[in-house]
Amino acid sequence: MSLQVSLSRIHHFSSAHRLHSPQLSDTANIGVYEKCNNPQGHGHDYYVEITISGIPGADTGMILPMEEMDQKIRNVLDQLDYKHLDKEVEFFKTHLSTGEIIIQYLWQELDRQFPAGMLHYLKLWETNNNYFELGKS
Repeated sequence: MSLQVSLSRIHHFSSAHRLHSPQLSDTANIGVYEKCNNPQGHGHDYYVEITISGIPGADTGMILPMEEMDQKIRNVLDQLDYKHLDKEVEFFKTHLSTGEIIIQYLWQELDRQFPAGMLHYLKLWETNNNYFELGKS
């Protein structure tokens, strides 16, 4: 029997950012982003749930060994951990660091780490009260 199975892991990283659109005036930025527009930035302890899916290998009974999955995830998250996104991560020097854009960035980078089509779903918690989701339809 070869049914598609999903495996999810939760990882965490800490980053700072400032929500500020160069396309808006300073007044408009404050109106849209409020306290998240602080010129010094602010930080979050992000949690990300990563789900991969595939057919378990006949030899191991696994989609991917968890240690291998974790290493692929850390390859991406370590680039963000303890960084000011807008100042230290090249992608965010030209893209807004909203949760919506961060999760798209994570998908792009994680998708490169896993075999084609294996990445299935991401959930990014920015705070206890809000999270972002991205997945295959």
